Amino acid sequence: MKTFLTADWHIGEERFELMQRPFRAVGEYIDALVANHNTAVAPDDLVYVNGDVLYQKASPEVYLPHVARFHGRKILLRGNHDRPFTDAQFAPYFERIVPEGEGIDVTIAGVPCFITHYPTLAREDRFNLVGHIHSAWKFQLNSLNVGVDVHHFRPVAEEQIPFFLEAIESFYDLDVWTAYQPANQAHFATRGKKSTYFDPKGTPPA
Repeated sequence: MKTFLTADWHIGEERFELMQRPFRAVGEYIDALVANHNTAVAPDDLVYVNGDVLYQKASPEVYLPHVARFHGRKILLRGNHDRPFTDAQFAPYFERIVPEGEGIDVTIAGVPCFITHYPTLAREDRFNLVGHIHSAWKFQLNSLNVGVDVHHFRPVAEEQIPFFLEAIESFYDLDVWTAYQPANQAHFATRGKKSTYFDPKGTPPA
């Protein structure tokens, strides 16, 4: 049995240009996502689905049954687009449903990890496997975005976790971490929304 991670499927989402996704129709996107997933994942493998299974305005009657097409024993960590749907609706498709804003401690391929939907909930003492931000970024100094938008619409296999961590620790230079340079840091307080989707009224959680 292997472990995989994925996030931000947004099944039922039709705004492909906005999402920067190279598809023309919802059915085409779902079929590609399922085919890519099932090429890697066996029915008995464990899959952490790191939030946003459906687009928040999608019909659950139409689109939730597609989740059964994805191989693996699935655990859902709820994201913001999962809010309209109840645990009872998700229950036929997931072995476990983790409430929004919570996470899971797990060791993957020898790496102590924390899995959560929101990057702002990341922990210092673990390597964080997050979603939510689509193609905005793939790596941070202590985080990996496992969303489909930055992994060729495929799940992330367990053996990729130490591979990516080694790349972050040993190979990526300051041109990768340019967000920390003065040209960008000077705008930290003047650009961007001053809250998160998880905490829309205040500052990011500690």
